[in-house]
Amino acid sequence: MITWVIGAGGLLGRALVRHAGQLYQPGPVPWHDPNQAQETLRLQARGLEAAAQGGPWRVMWAAGAATTSTPREIALKEVLPLQGLLQGLRSALPRGSGVLFLASSAGGVYAGAASPPFTTITPPAPLSPYGELKLAQEQAAVGALGDVLPLVMGRVSNLYGPGQNLDKLQGLISHLARASITRQPVNIFVPLDTTRDYILVDDAASAIVRCLNQKRAPGPYTEIIASGRGTTIGQLIRTMNEITKRKVPVALGTHASASAQAPDLRLTPSIPLSQITPLPVGMKAVHDDLLARLQRGPVH
Repeated sequence: MITWVIGAGGLLGRALVRHAGQLYQPGPVPWHDPNQAQETLRLQARGLEAAAQGGPWRVMWAAGAATTSTPREIALKEVLPLQGLLQGLRSALPRGSGVLFLASSAGGVYAGAASPPFTTITPPAPLSPYGELKLAQEQAAVGALGDVLPLVMGRVSNLYGPGQNLDKLQGLISHLARASITRQPVNIFVPLDTTRDYILVDDAASAIVRCLNQKRAPGPYTEIIASGRGTTIGQLIRTMNEITKRKVPVALGTHASASAQAPDLRLTPSIPLSQITPLPVGMKAVHDDLLARLQRGPVH
């Protein structure tokens, strides 16, 4: 089976590549320009037919730079590159059996929903442009391809793991690890009892790949990829303290994006995980990786 991972340089994309097997790698995408990225992906999608050679194929969308703090006019432009991919696939669908996986965000889509833990039948209720973006991407995919191939919309919980981008206002576990090492306080903008579902990125990637190996009829399918365990920010801080044997410096403050943060985002996974890495084990891996990287030079 040939696999095309779009967004292969990101945290989830890199993990999907590790689990995917044979890859279709048509070249770089100019993400800095959404319109150029749209055209590039449209053309690259048309080349998947030759790469698949009539055999089975899968496309995994794991691209995106937006976070809950991204302004609406910037966030919603991220629909354009996906539309290019969808247009290309629709106009030149490879002959073999295929599936499209779209990485969405459980936190973005369910931020304003009531009565956690949330399930696949919980009505979407985004609170931020980021959540609106993810829902718009899901709707675009269903409209373009939902009638011609299996389309899996994976609403993923809070991913963490070694190598996360620290320039983004997300990835609290990585930021806690950096604060522990550098002694520069990490800024927390929400209450310490704010609850999230954290899943190690390789656990998520493994579950996604196994999910896509299931035979499905054409149509849209919504899945929740999560650990099923709720953890508060306070618990994360205490765990990092125990791992490092030192107190993580924390600064409590305010940020405009805090209004888009739900107090409780517990989730009920819809697909089983072949492995659930204990949170302290995963957090130690993040800390140890970051320590090694910082010893080599600045980390972003």
